[in-house]
Amino acid sequence: MLKTGIMIATGFGAATCLILGATSAESQTILKFNSPAPPPSYLHKGVFEPWAQAIEKDAGGSIKIQMSYGGQLGNVAVAYDRLIDGVSDFAFILTGITGGRFKQQDVAALPFETRNSLEAALGLWGAYEKGVTADEYKQVKLLATWAFPNAAIHSQKPVNTIADLKGARLAINNAIIGGVAIALGASPVTLRPDDVYQALSRGTVDASIMPFTGMYTYKIYEVSKSHLDAPLGADAAAVIMNKQKFESLTAQARAAIEKHSGREFSRTLGIATQTQWQIGHNTVKERLTSLSPDEEARWKSAMTPITQKWAETTPDGQKVLETFRAEVRAVRTAKP
Repeated sequence: MLKTGIMIATGFGAATCLILGATSAESQTILKFNSPAPPPSYLHKGVFEPWAQAIEKDAGGSIKIQMSYGGQLGNVAVAYDRLIDGVSDFAFILTGITGGRFKQQDVAALPFETRNSLEAALGLWGAYEKGVTADEYKQVKLLATWAFPNAAIHSQKPVNTIADLKGARLAINNAIIGGVAIALGASPVTLRPDDVYQALSRGTVDASIMPFTGMYTYKIYEVSKSHLDAPLGADAAAVIMNKQKFESLTAQARAAIEKHSGREFSRTLGIATQTQWQIGHNTVKERLTSLSPDEEARWKSAMTPITQKWAETTPDGQKVLETFRAEVRAVRTAKP
């Protein structure tokens, strides 16, 4: 009788564990993260995956973040829309490729404003945190801001002066970089980053304005022979979340996401991006060119109207520019 009782109790315990296990699995919320970057991108294993794992741990296993790479849930041009539609719950977006929704974020795209990705990341986050640019993110939950390193020029022929670009067909991916191309006497051709390789290889463009990170990720160095290192403006980026999905989560899950987002997540992205810039930069170090001090002064002078026009035509543009510059100065003067 005792043995039978033990067997019944053991069987009951096992069944209870199975039921509790099934209940636990059923209660776990699956959240989909969309990254339009190619699967090998440094962002994935270097930043997004550790970030997701930290959130899952602090959420007590109540959520699971599924990573989707290469634009499977929406390419770079529609990543924002797919998040709003609920196709994804998280997304990494380039704010300059969202149909004009994030005009203020283009402050980072202005030429000669920042030296590196960390300055841009914290400059953008500071402007958001102070409420200057917060309205642009009112439809989503903002988790981080950063920017890819300043764009460089990747071409078939060396570029040392403005005259070297006169009449050249220059691949660009946002309006400000288009203005830079025009100021340099080139003809801008709007292309998504993942379309530039083919355009250069076929000769439908002569050069591309793209950061060294993008050059490395999209293998642009295979179809270009010379690389001008000049701070021609950065592509602003963000990690966002569907606001309704965020608000539907448990308090513990929301707290976990908050804990691992914000200024420090932006800092992590800025540092990781600058580290990747160095890798790309080193890849083509034998083919690098730079501007002489006098030539750089000419380039800055040619591009001053771009910044002035942006400040005049962007909502609260002058305030955004002044706030961003102040935040960047604070990063530069901060103690290590």
